Amino acid sequence: MAQSRQDVLNQFRLSRLIWPILIGVLVLAYAVYKISQEDISLDIILEHTTWESMAGWLALGFLCMILRDIGYIWRMRILTDEKLTWRSAFEVTILWEFASALTPSVVGGSALAIFMLIKEKISAGRSTAIVFVTIFLDELFYILVLPVFLLFVGHEVIFEPISNSQSSFGTGLVLAYWIAYSLIIAYTIFLSFALFFRPEGTARAIKKIFSWRLFKRWERGAANLSEDLLIASREFSTKPFSFWIRSWIATVFAWLGRYLVLNCVLSMFTGLSLYQHSVAFARQVVMFQIMLVSPTPGGSGFAEGAFQQMLSEFAPAAGTILILAFLWRLITYYPYMFVGIPLLPRWLRRVFPAKKDKDENEPQVSLPVDEGARP
Repeated sequence: MAQSRQDVLNQFRLSRLIWPILIGVLVLAYAVYKISQEDISLDIILEHTTWESMAGWLALGFLCMILRDIGYIWRMRILTDEKLTWRSAFEVTILWEFASALTPSVVGGSALAIFMLIKEKISAGRSTAIVFVTIFLDELFYILVLPVFLLFVGHEVIFEPISNSQSSFGTGLVLAYWIAYSLIIAYTIFLSFALFFRPEGTARAIKKIFSWRLFKRWERGAANLSEDLLIASREFSTKPFSFWIRSWIATVFAWLGRYLVLNCVLSMFTGLSLYQHSVAFARQVVMFQIMLVSPTPGGSGFAEGAFQQMLSEFAPAAGTILILAFLWRLITYYPYMFVGIPLLPRWLRRVFPAKKDKDENEPQVSLPVDEGARP
């Protein structure tokens, strides 16, 4: 997909901004309506908390999100061998999140991320390699964190909201989740072999499989993928162990910051025990996988619905769960939109030539197929 300055602007056009905000406003309005229907007074909501406590947990939630971004920015610096300045790493990370907020979760924003890295003077091959490695690290964290909580909390407790024994639909959802989880494991193993163990053999296997008549229509894309994986392998297979330790610490740091925001939001109204915090954390891991198939921009509406389904038992009173969902999204989702809007033109002015004639004559860059990565 060739991209120019105008292509980047099209990624962030106004029509893409309106829908996530509109969906969020509708969710909040519906939450207020439900509370009015339940005749819930403020005294009931504040029965087990105080305004000071609520403000403190809200501030801690924002701090967790800031720490998450620091983790991603630090990782970006590590993966680029510190060729990106802290400012450049910040802008790429935030704009990557901004792009993800405006596209369906299943689509992601990795193609745009590669383009941004190229504009930051990182070679096309290395930019592609960096995105592949971020995918690998993120998926590895995801497949490792769930078993820990399965041992501590238990399968039945984690999946209780969607696995009602009297509901075949709920049982089907749990089965679908584990199928998706297995596919993530398979994909991570595939990336491991392609990046670190058998890059040439993996590339040949991809080309061979997609030369078959059944998969012939995707042969060109598969050929590009195999070449990108070879480039990524050459870039990162010789890195020292310390490089991967630092990258992994940054990844864990970022993801813990992301997940702990929800625990802070739930603690605003009710005190949670360590076990309850663990249950909420584990359910969010499951919820995150469900959100990845959302057809809406940034999972808008879909995320709030999953929140209501998975975490209703932690609400201080009936009808307030959507208020909690909105506060959670207020911290984890909407800030990227409001920070991204003024940041985008500043980044464009910095990385693109100022004169129109230079911009029009600038060579176009072909990007690989988007893999739906997260920074």
